[in-house]
Amino acid sequence: MNRSGDFAPSPLGGRRVSRRVALQHGGAASLALAVTAPGTAARAAQEATPVPAQPIPAAITAVMGQPPYADFTQWGIFVIDRETGAMLLDLNSVQRFVPGSTTKLFPAAAALTAYGPGYRFETPVFRQGEVTDGTLDGELILVASGDITMGGRDLPDQTLAFGNIDHTDANAVPGFATLTAPDPLAGLDALARQVAAAGIQQARDVIVDARLWDQMPKDDYVLSPIMINDNVIDLTITPGTAGEPATLEWRPMTAFYDVSTTVRTVAADQPLDVTVTAPAPNQIVLAGQIPEGNAPLLQTFQVAEPAAFARTLFIEALARQGVIVATPAGGPNPADRLPGRDAYEESERVALLRSLPFAEVIKVILKVSMNRGADTLVFLLAVKEDRTAFEDGLQAIRPFLKQIGVEPGAVSLADGRGNERADLFSPRSVVALLRGMAAGPDFAAYLDALPILGVDGTEFMSLPATSPALGKIAAKSGTTIAGDLLNQEYLLLGKADAGYMTARSGRELVWAVYVNDVLSADLNELLGVGADIGAIAEAIYEHH
Repeated sequence: MNRSGDFAPSPLGGRRVSRRVALQHGGAASLALAVTAPGTAARAAQEATPVPAQPIPAAITAVMGQPPYADFTQWGIFVIDRETGAMLLDLNSVQRFVPGSTTKLFPAAAALTAYGPGYRFETPVFRQGEVTDGTLDGELILVASGDITMGGRDLPDQTLAFGNIDHTDANAVPGFATLTAPDPLAGLDALARQVAAAGIQQARDVIVDARLWDQMPKDDYVLSPIMINDNVIDLTITPGTAGEPATLEWRPMTAFYDVSTTVRTVAADQPLDVTVTAPAPNQIVLAGQIPEGNAPLLQTFQVAEPAAFARTLFIEALARQGVIVATPAGGPNPADRLPGRDAYEESERVALLRSLPFAEVIKVILKVSMNRGADTLVFLLAVKEDRTAFEDGLQAIRPFLKQIGVEPGAVSLADGRGNERADLFSPRSVVALLRGMAAGPDFAAYLDALPILGVDGTEFMSLPATSPALGKIAAKSGTTIAGDLLNQEYLLLGKADAGYMTARSGRELVWAVYVNDVLSADLNELLGVGADIGAIAEAIYEHH
């Protein structure tokens, strides 16, 4: 198994399968090399050590010396004063580590700087043709803007909803992920209301213009400039009485998918075993069993054709507003009938959805470690440069790093989420990134986007409620777990945290802790590594 994020996969059915996602594109190898081209002199300048660091406190070495950490386990620690840059703790800080989702700190910082915290996505709907007596002699075209949430997480207080463990991680951590309260179709409904208010009662068809970039399969999802409900179907299975069928609820409910289930409720002492398959296009089948008394189980199904999915959902949203589309919902997206990209006239715009500020989008991505969101940021960086390729977005991070004082040659990136073998960087490099952001105008938004240890997001269990450091430490974590098939053990390739803290003394610090190469037959023991890093963070808080 391989999971790059902040949670390890559940060994459902006892399977231990090592899965390293292969590079998806023929040019991916050159992509990684282009980002990592080392500049020896510049890198040496970044890695210089002008002031000796303090000895590693005994409270930290005690954590590093306990099981399951072996002689071959590598630790990296780097702590500096945020204002002066004075180095406080240094252990293997120039060694590059498997970073997991701390990789997200890089595209998030670059995108926040490129677009600005206040940027709002604008997703318009245009009419093609004339309207006569409420009938549009042509199509309605929704032009995708790369809006990651499309109004589906908006709260009345102008923030975006998120939980500690996002629904997009439901399959990786069954039983822990939750759904947010807002209607994931709220943005489409808002657009449909505007279309109706514009006097359109009928239209020939709906087309989604998703040409901002070419959709790209990545890991277990598809990256597309149109994203509704994070391009997943949420499936909630609730047990009944043993021997009876389980109840299935799913959202968003749409004609695009035929969803069926044979999941049954079994005795409380029986194992949970639910599978979700797609035996045919646009078909979702659930099978298996769920124990009586089990909490409702949330699973997700990945949408393979985001534009066609969004088209169907928009046709259904229009119908709810009394706007009839002659072409039935559920079919493919007729992108071959799109006009030229410069053909849209402002006078033909009939609806517009404006997102909440970009700072809120970055917050959701970092707080819950949203993988597809982080990879989408790479495409958005490309778009900012009037380009369309994933590689272009990664290349756009290079000048940004130089601008804020990070040597690009010390950083290797092959994606935005931290799921590629070529994602490697040192504690010193990530601390340089964090300090560079702290000196810039977007620091408040960047800091606000990070999980708070022991409080929220993926870090909600990193510190106990009694910790004196509770509420004083903000950081992005990362986890990559695979399977050692030879020894039938789990292998923690990398676990990390990097962020900011206000120490007990009041001193503002930038810190990073990385650990690689930890073996255990007990998955829960490896999951406890996060708490150990939390204990190290607490020791840093106390010591400074």
